[in-house]
Amino acid sequence: MPTMGELGPAEWTAELQRSGRVVFQLRRRPVALRAAVILLLLAPSNVFNIGEFADESTVGRIFDVFGWAVYAFILGGITWQLVTRRPIVVVDGEGIRSGSRFMPWDAVGKAGIPHGARIFSSLPVLPADVWAKEIRILRDNVRDLTAFSAWLNDLRPQRRRTEEEPHADHG
Repeated sequence: MPTMGELGPAEWTAELQRSGRVVFQLRRRPVALRAAVILLLLAPSNVFNIGEFADESTVGRIFDVFGWAVYAFILGGITWQLVTRRPIVVVDGEGIRSGSRFMPWDAVGKAGIPHGARIFSSLPVLPADVWAKEIRILRDNVRDLTAFSAWLNDLRPQRRRTEEEPHADHG
């Protein structure tokens, strides 16, 4: 079964109406592709340095060990993402969550324009308060970021009205 991020706005809306939330798990393919590109770019420099490790000065060895540590850290992080399928993006009645970041609907200004190279593209969700931090939705979770942006922008006014209506009765 495809993940929500592989589907489109009609399915997202149906899921939101059915369950009250839409969960966009990490899509493994874009993460694996980006990992392959990054690791292939880093691998040659680390492989060639192994043979020269014994001939280097102490400073050179420190840089080599640091390079291997960074390589291992990146590989570990990517492996963790692929196994756990995190970070997860959730859109529900309260707002938008991406990983540990949360933005309630009343703080959402608008969903911006997707940008970046295809495997690194992201969508900023801009806060209404210009001093607040934006949330970035990665293509890792949603294939069509342009459609997702339009969907969020269509959904935002509906969610604000739903939140404001109960207060209007009491005023």
